[in-house]
Amino acid sequence: MTHSDERVANEMGRALMAIYRAGLRVQLWPDPLHGKAGARIVSVASARRRRVGAPRSASGRGDSPLAAIYAAVHRLNERSGAVVVRLE
Repeated sequence: MTHSDERVANEMGRALMAIYRAGLRVQLWPDPLHGKAGARIVSVASARRRRVGAPRSASGRGDSPLAAIYAAVHRLNERSGAVVVRLE
């Protein structure tokens, strides 16, 4: 495993832990036909804790599993009405 592979794996682990701590579940799947990956983030909160109008799930696609997770999180933020500022 190269240094860049380790960095990607480390970043993916941090993203998955943050999503898990937020009470969400992530489903990942490869798309070998197109060389891409897909991700779906699903809320697992109980009905009494769920806020009215909050999105229950969002999907994203990317060149790698990490890119797919980021796309799904971005879409979930857009659907919930959150204001997200990219720091690049």
